[in-house]
Amino acid sequence: MKNLFKIALLTITIVSLGSITVFATNVNEDSYVQENTTSSNVNAKRAYQQKAKAIRADISTYTSQIKKLNEYIASVKSKLKTLDEKYKTDKNSVSSDTMKQIKELRKSIQKSEKKERVLNEDDSIKTLVKNEQYDKALERLNQILEAKKEQLKVVEEKNAIWHQIDALIG
Repeated sequence: MKNLFKIALLTITIVSLGSITVFATNVNEDSYVQENTTSSNVNAKRAYQQKAKAIRADISTYTSQIKKLNEYIASVKSKLKTLDEKYKTDKNSVSSDTMKQIKELRKSIQKSEKKERVLNEDDSIKTLVKNEQYDKALERLNQILEAKKEQLKVVEEKNAIWHQIDALIG
């Protein structure tokens, strides 16, 4: 009976030690997984930051180009406003054909303005980054970049028409 008791105690001890070893191994594996996950998140964040920086630089370039084009358009609009005021008081100051051409060109500008779609960065990108959803944040930034490219095309079309109006105004 004593031998049976010793064998049972020894078996329990061995099983307990095995459980402790397995538990310790699992704890080490969990911390290893956590370290790798943390390292992976840091790498993903760095990759996001580099890509986002490049995308934001492109967005900034397109925005400044759009701004310059819009400044030119504003100056031609100012000239046109002055011409319109002069035409209202003195119909002979500008030919009616020129005014008709300007009117037609302005109609075509209104059509192109409907195509213009403006997207800007918003808080949703910050939220996505905060939640470590870097792929979605990059996707959103790329959507904004594509929208800026499209906006630039529309503004370039309008600008070309305003150049024609400017040439007519003289």
